[in-house]
Amino acid sequence: MEVFEPKRTLLIMAPGLLSLVAGGLAGIAVMWAWAGRQLPLGLSIDQHFYLVIAGFFAALIGNEILNVLSYEWAGRPAGFVLNVAYSALLWITVASVLSGNTSLAALTYALMLVALISYSIRTYLKPSRIGLRPSAYNYLLPASLASSIGLAAAALALGGDVAVAMLYFPISVIFAVMSRDLPLVTGTRPGGWALNALAFALITAAFSFWTFGVEAAAGFLLIASWVAALMASGLMRVAKKQRLFSYVKIHVAYLWLAAGGILLLASPGGLWRDVAIHALSLGFIFNIVFGVDVILLDMLMSQAPRRVVVKARGGVPLVELATFILLNAGLLARAAYAGTLERLLALVSGPLTGIAIVAFLLNMQMRLRKMA
Repeated sequence: MEVFEPKRTLLIMAPGLLSLVAGGLAGIAVMWAWAGRQLPLGLSIDQHFYLVIAGFFAALIGNEILNVLSYEWAGRPAGFVLNVAYSALLWITVASVLSGNTSLAALTYALMLVALISYSIRTYLKPSRIGLRPSAYNYLLPASLASSIGLAAAALALGGDVAVAMLYFPISVIFAVMSRDLPLVTGTRPGGWALNALAFALITAAFSFWTFGVEAAAGFLLIASWVAALMASGLMRVAKKQRLFSYVKIHVAYLWLAAGGILLLASPGGLWRDVAIHALSLGFIFNIVFGVDVILLDMLMSQAPRRVVVKARGGVPLVELATFILLNAGLLARAAYAGTLERLLALVSGPLTGIAIVAFLLNMQMRLRKMA
C-alpha cells in the first residue's frame, strides 16, 4: 500500500480552485446585475457554468476518483503521469473558457470524463486491496461518468439545455458514491443495490427530461429519486451522537434536492428556475460534501502512516457550523429574491455561498496538511 500524499492533490485542485473563484465571481456578477450593480468581469452565463462544472467539479471529482477513492479502494492513487495529464486538460479547459472558446472546453471536458471512465473501469471493477468485491457504487461510478458524456452530447446535438445536462455530471457521481459513503458515515447497513440503482436511474431520467424541457416530469422524478436515495442511505435510522451534525447537513442536502424537484414540478418559471438549478448545484451538492467529507477525512487521517491524532467529534466545530449557516443562508437569500425582488438579497446571496465554500475547502486543505 502506497503512502497517501496530500500534495499530489494540488496538481488537480489548483486549476479547479481557480475555476471555482472565477466561476463564482461570474455568478455573483450576474446576481449583482439583477440588483443594478456592476461587477465588470466580462464573463457570460455560459462561462459561469463551464467554469463551475467543467472546471471546479471536474477537478473535485477527478481528484476523488484518481486519488482519494483510489487510495481507499486499491491502496494506491492514480499514477503521476495520469494526474499530470488530467491537470493539463483542466488547465486547457479553464483557459479555453476564460478566452470564450467553450467549444474547446466541451472537448477537453469530454476527454476528462473519458479518462475517468477508463480509470474507474480498470480500478474499481476489480476486488479491493483487502479483497472486497465490487459493490453497487463500483458499477454506478463509471455508469455515471458514461451517462454524463451521453447526456451532454445529446444536449449539444439536439438543442437541449447544455447547462442542465452538464449539471447531471456532479449530481450523478454523488448518487453513485453516496451508495458507499453514506453507510460509512452513518455506520448503518445500506439499503441494498436495488434501491441505490433505482435512485440512480430516477436521477438520470429526471435530468434527461429536464435537459429537453419536460420540467414537470423532471420534478416528479427528482422527488422520487430523493425518496429512493433516503431509503437506500440508512439516514432514516438514529444518528450517532458524535455524527449528528453531519446527519443534519446531509438531510438538508436532500431537502434541497426535493425543493428543486418541487419547483420543477410546479414550473413557476422566471427566477425560480435559477433557484431550482442552484438548489441542486449548491444546496444538494455542497451540503452533502460538507456533511460527508469531514467524516471521511477523519477516517483517512486515522489510517495515515504518519501518526495523526483524530479527536472524537463532540458538539459542533465552529468552522463547520459557520460554513453550513453561510451556505444555506445564501441559498435562502436567492430564493427570497426570486419571490420579493429585494435587491439586497441579490447582493448578499452569492458572497455568502462563495465564502462558505472557499472557507470549507481551505479548512479541509489545512487538515490534509497534517498528513503531509
